[in-house]
Amino acid sequence: MNNNITDEQAQQLLDGIVQICEQLDLESTQILDGLSRSLLSAAQAFGTKDLNVQIDNVGKVTVKLQD
Repeated sequence: MNNNITDEQAQQLLDGIVQICEQLDLESTQILDGLSRSLLSAAQAFGTKDLNVQIDNVGKVTVKLQD
């Protein structure tokens, strides 16, 4: 099983997030705060202490949970 979602799945997930953010009337800084908190919470819930996601020519996100 591939650990990465497809581009289509990523787009569908993003579309859902955008829809919810619009419904909540969130500003860009609030959206980034919410996404960051959600990523940390998801990593903790799934027992992932270290996570690296890289998109070529875009950037990299690193999550390191404290013990």
